[in-house]
Amino acid sequence: MSEPRRLLTVQETAAILHMNPEVVRRWLRNGTLKGTKVGSDWRVAEATIEAFLNKAEPVAVDPATQGPKMCVKFPKWLEFSGLPEKLNDLLGPSGWPIFKKLVELDFEHEEATAPKIPIDLPSLCRRVGYPEALVLKTIAGLGKHGYLTLDPRRPHPAWVKIPTPVKTPVSILDIPFAEGGIKGAPEKACESRCLRRYLL
Repeated sequence: MSEPRRLLTVQETAAILHMNPEVVRRWLRNGTLKGTKVGSDWRVAEATIEAFLNKAEPVAVDPATQGPKMCVKFPKWLEFSGLPEKLNDLLGPSGWPIFKKLVELDFEHEEATAPKIPIDLPSLCRRVGYPEALVLKTIAGLGKHGYLTLDPRRPHPAWVKIPTPVKTPVSILDIPFAEGGIKGAPEKACESRCLRRYLL
């Protein structure tokens, strides 16, 4: 029998969401986040936080869009988080471009939680402009430093996953809204999958 999900305090919820407890209280009061009033404070179910963070954005159903994806999506805030420089320092100039392409591939799945991203090595090499040996070496390095979970059954992974939260030198809370972050963002902006996907 599974353990019952516990109710979290405002402070615990704020820590998970990486935001100020007062913002969490405001969201609870205005209904942006569902909670239960207990005395003078609030409690939030773990399942509510998971549903809030993993709420997928609506997918277009226009038949014209049902062919291959014509555009790539990418969370802008990652570009301003210091991660490009960090990955290039750790892995050389292939670090950031390959990680960024894997994030774009992750977004193509439009799943709320981290999917297994299938690795089509010839296609990936063509899309990043690096030879196979360097792409495999970079993927292994991203795995070693905790930026990817690799398929453990093969020396050349058939899939990878991007573990969350993604470790970034600058927090999304300190990145201005104009650069894709939360600082100064309107409340509804925080419902965007681009903001939520790599936080938990």
